[in-house]
Amino acid sequence: MRPTTARYVVAGQRAPLLTDTIILAERVHVSLVSLSNGSSIFTGCDELGRPLQGHGHAQIFCECNEGTEKGSRGEITHVTVYASNDFGSEDVQALQDLKKIWGADDLELFFRLQGIGQPEDFGGMNLGTGESPLLTLSRKWVSRTPFVPTRHPKRTRAGVAKLDERGLQIGSPEHDLLRLLEQAGFPRPALVERVAGTRLGGREVLWQEFVCRRSNNGQGRRAAYDRSYGFLIEFAEAVQGPVAVGYGAHFGMGGFEAMKMNNNRWGYDMGQIAGV
Repeated sequence: MRPTTARYVVAGQRAPLLTDTIILAERVHVSLVSLSNGSSIFTGCDELGRPLQGHGHAQIFCECNEGTEKGSRGEITHVTVYASNDFGSEDVQALQDLKKIWGADDLELFFRLQGIGQPEDFGGMNLGTGESPLLTLSRKWVSRTPFVPTRHPKRTRAGVAKLDERGLQIGSPEHDLLRLLEQAGFPRPALVERVAGTRLGGREVLWQEFVCRRSNNGQGRRAAYDRSYGFLIEFAEAVQGPVAVGYGAHFGMGGFEAMKMNNNRWGYDMGQIAGV
């Protein structure tokens, strides 16, 4: 079985906060495109520059592992590169060669490869040992980075919301989330609830505090509008992470992490489970 996942530990004096996920993910993307001499698994385009169909090319996830000192301050501690279409030998070499990221703002980060394999090799809920809640198996997931819809809510000419067979407004954030999850091959969730933000650096961080726009939008799907959302979703059966959809999903946006289960109860900071 060819690998689909590479995970790195991030080190540096000025590691960015998780709120800057999309900025760091873009820089990792540029580095991997260069190191791989333009491999389609990293560019997301074929040899003629046409966007690939589907979501099999590389997604870049940034994590704030609160089991570490820097994680307790809200900084990015790990980066994961995942591609469901898997990595060839030359792609693996590029992943192994990724060791340092520079930025115009004096950013200098060092990447230590934790390993290359499958999501289940790195997934888990033990943050103290470096496991990733983005890559585990779970029924319940909650947004860790903002979901940015790709469609507008639909209304009739009279201004009345257009509803689907479930009573959801077509093009609403919830409707778009369900549509994109289905496109990505996930089953329909049994439960979808909005959450106002995520806990980061010891405080509640609202979604509007995240940078949610790529500096270079490329040829991918544009966001529908300048609002971002978060959700708690529950599936009837456990699904394997990563779970990420919406605008910028290949650059760390729209990412979900598994929720912990303690004493047969799903546990989460209830200050985060609140509508907006």
